[in-house]
Amino acid sequence: MHVLFRSMLLAGTAVAVVAGPALAADKVRLILSTKVVFEMEHGYAAKENGIFKKHNLDVSIIHGSGGAATLQTIITGSQDIAFGVGSLSVMGAFAKGAPVRVLGSTKRGAGDLYWYVKSDSKVMKLQDLGSGDGLAYSRPGSTTHLATLFLKDSLNLKAKLVSTGGPPSSRTQLMSGQVATGWSVFPLNANLLREKKIRVVGTGSQAKDLEGLTIRMIAANSNWLDKNRDVAKRFIAAMKEGQKISYTSEKQMKAYAKRWNLDYNDLGDMAKFVPLDQSTFLPIGKIDMLNELSLKYKRINKLLTKEQLHELVHPDGNKPS
Repeated sequence: MHVLFRSMLLAGTAVAVVAGPALAADKVRLILSTKVVFEMEHGYAAKENGIFKKHNLDVSIIHGSGGAATLQTIITGSQDIAFGVGSLSVMGAFAKGAPVRVLGSTKRGAGDLYWYVKSDSKVMKLQDLGSGDGLAYSRPGSTTHLATLFLKDSLNLKAKLVSTGGPPSSRTQLMSGQVATGWSVFPLNANLLREKKIRVVGTGSQAKDLEGLTIRMIAANSNWLDKNRDVAKRFIAAMKEGQKISYTSEKQMKAYAKRWNLDYNDLGDMAKFVPLDQSTFLPIGKIDMLNELSLKYKRINKLLTKEQLHELVHPDGNKPS
């Protein structure tokens, strides 16, 4: 009887353990640097297809107003992870001692960027811009700022650089005649191109030296990262699965179009403008060059040391090896 009772007691305990409450999912506060841009869809794909839940994560998603402002939310700790922030801004913040670390790359090269004019403009290419014309970019330290600096140097452009904010603001300023050019990123404004209201005069692919260079990054608050290393690694694993869905699922592509009121038929060239081999989270492309560019464009006062560069990058959430 004693043996039978003990067996029953152990069995009951096992059942109680199995039937007990599940561990609460780990919360992650994710901020995307902007809206609509295709790489920002990966987080939605992971959330809407149960990938975050599978990795025991409860991820909130909000949007920033450009890379620099988005990065600030990581520095202050109001958000945990930022997706798609400009590399030079990250390098500059890290050099100043801000609590920011890099988990991965979101885009290498600038082929998804383009500059446009109104269809009746006499400007046919970027080289036609005069010294009084403005070449649009988002904000200082942004991806577009880096690209325009390269374009100005490599194409010997006379145009001055003008900060116009994000794509909607840039479009408004162009259409109202405040600036000579607008900037955008595929697939934004594809409808205006199709309707021939605007015309492309240059693309980021013309900045040849940017090929293979990480221009946008995944950044995390280092204090949060130190306390949530496993969470960060599971988050990156989930985002990789979300990215795969973004590139392969027609259902997700339709959800993407619906989310941002895009014409689904305008999304057929996505892989051409944003090829997956340029959007994998690793490697961090040409980090030594990023270091030099950060100094050249005055985001840092002196080059980061090898030790600092080693500490900056925590690949896929892992500690630097």
